[in-house]
Amino acid sequence: MSQSMYSHSVIQDLDPTKLKARQFSKSTAPVSKKADNSLWTETPAERQQRLADEVSGKKRRAVDTKVDEEPSDENKRRRMDEAVIRKDVDDYTQILRVPARVAQHEVSCKGAEKDKDDLGIWDHSRDMSLGLVRG
Repeated sequence: MSQSMYSHSVIQDLDPTKLKARQFSKSTAPVSKKADNSLWTETPAERQQRLADEVSGKKRRAVDTKVDEEPSDENKRRRMDEAVIRKDVDDYTQILRVPARVAQHEVSCKGAEKDKDDLGIWDHSRDMSLGLVRG
């Protein structure tokens, strides 16, 4: 009795006219500077003009352009170490794992083709048997 009275009173307390609209919160964070998207949208002619201006010194170099830097000795050494580690991991993985099903199937198909070729075009026991082994 008390449970039904409680739930009934809760339902009556909800007034649909007093419900607020639920929305995502609006951020009050300050708006950051607008990013320069001109490198994304520039045409080839604009790109040539920009590069010419950068070379002549009229404009500063664009921020997002990549500079072809020669890798330092440390970077070369790190890349070589990573390549050695990657090769060692690949070798270990090949040794540890069972061959893929596709590779197993290819091996079994090659064996079947050899057997088929060895027996000739037509083999009486293979082609005429019903699969029963008599012994």
